[in-house]
Amino acid sequence: MSKPLMIIKTGGRAAENSGALRHLAEEIKELSRSYDFLLVHGGGAAVSAIQKTYGIEPVFKDGIRMTSEKEMDLVDMGLAGLMNKKIVRLFSSCGLLSVGISGADGSMLTGEPIGEGSRTGRITGSDRKIIDLLLQGGFTPIVSPVSSDSRGGALNINADEAALALGIACKADTIVFLSDIPGILNSGELIDRINEPEADRLIEQGIISGGMIPKVRSSLKALHEGAGTVVIGEYINQGDLNNLLKGNKGTKIWLK
Repeated sequence: MSKPLMIIKTGGRAAENSGALRHLAEEIKELSRSYDFLLVHGGGAAVSAIQKTYGIEPVFKDGIRMTSEKEMDLVDMGLAGLMNKKIVRLFSSCGLLSVGISGADGSMLTGEPIGEGSRTGRITGSDRKIIDLLLQGGFTPIVSPVSSDSRGGALNINADEAALALGIACKADTIVFLSDIPGILNSGELIDRINEPEADRLIEQGIISGGMIPKVRSSLKALHEGAGTVVIGEYINQGDLNNLLKGNKGTKIWLK
């Protein structure tokens, strides 16, 4: 009998911090008796550092990185190369059989550019076959969101949206978005649970802003598509994942 699937999207400091990643890997290994896992990662700081090395200032809109054609190779280097293999090596050293892939592998994620000359993409299709093969083989897939369009061009897909698309395609039981902050905040205070109307209102008021917007929108869409549990929170210490799942940390998203 197959185990329920938990998708973890990690970004920000959690994706850059080797200590936090090691703790996360150890916790995933412990929980793997009860769940299959798929990790989707960002790596914004690494990509921004590479861009600045080449004299390019990163541009964001509503928390989404705007990627031009000349920047796409740098994004590919940072996400599908540097960050992906760093995480694979670290997870493997913790005893987790891990395979690093990107959205382009097995046509797992396909999309189209958001505009003329842009390499920032929106997802138009997903295919779970490569994920199923890896999980059946006992591997933990480590997924970079770099994907491809219908003409074979590289696309920079937001990692939150990639986690959402894979969660829907794979019928994930649980999706956890790991962030740099404890969860959704209102005037510095943690909101431990929030529903769709409340989230829409806070986005409209600018209280939910920046990179939290795609996380919240992805969370709500995942729930509409059948995900059982969606949580947003930070990962600093070993045990944080368990605490997020138990409701002791972070923000749980609800529809009503």
